[in-house]
Amino acid sequence: MSSVYAAGSGSVPVRDKILKHALAVIAVILGAELLWLFGIRPCMPFSRLEIRGVSNLDDSVVLAAAGIGQHSSFMTVNRKAAEDALASLPMIGSAAVIKHFPSALEIVLEPRMAAAIMFTEIGGRLRPALVDGNGTIFSVDGEGYGETVLPVISGLYLDKAFPGMKLPRLYTKLFGRLEQIARESPELLLAVSEIRINRKNYDGFDLTVFPAHIPVKVRIGPELNGETIMYMLLMLDVLSARVDEIEEIDFRTGTASYILKEAHSG
Repeated sequence: MSSVYAAGSGSVPVRDKILKHALAVIAVILGAELLWLFGIRPCMPFSRLEIRGVSNLDDSVVLAAAGIGQHSSFMTVNRKAAEDALASLPMIGSAAVIKHFPSALEIVLEPRMAAAIMFTEIGGRLRPALVDGNGTIFSVDGEGYGETVLPVISGLYLDKAFPGMKLPRLYTKLFGRLEQIARESPELLLAVSEIRINRKNYDGFDLTVFPAHIPVKVRIGPELNGETIMYMLLMLDVLSARVDEIEEIDFRTGTASYILKEAHSG
């Protein structure tokens, strides 16, 4: 009986030794995996990179603007700095840079939305420029115009126009209102073909609106909104029987008045 016990007791250290070796091997493998996953892989170039949101910008332009090169990795890319750099591109309204651990990068771009197309004379030539709701020119000579129907802004004369340029603050509110109308009631802008800015001698401006299908000018103050356009259309409907006689309708005083064409005046 004592010999059986001795044999049994002698086998315990053998099993412990095998178990320890197995645990050591597992620990080494696990340590190596963790070292690869958390120490090495995030420092290696991205294995997957996705850019989406703006189709007319080349990927190389986006990556260069974000400061991301072929050796950039999860650990080296500054997400906030890359987003700020991308948002500074004239065609970009906002940008999101998303890092997926350990080696993937996703860039989501939101294009800058045009509130109006502006024609301005520069160097003796009339040039179109797209302007967003913040009064920022982000495209000149029609690039990025697409098929969107936009109101035309005239009467604003600039010495120069280039992507990224901001218009004087005096006009920011006007373009912001146009963007709001386009977002909330785009059908109202279809009734307008042109909006001319009439700069005052001392300060401020008023507007002349040219309806899309009625040959009558409508003079309003600087406060353009959906209600103003709806009221304008209502008055044009009321005066439709005399539309051929009327040169201009004036809403600037809050009460509609009109000026007859010379052939009908007197």
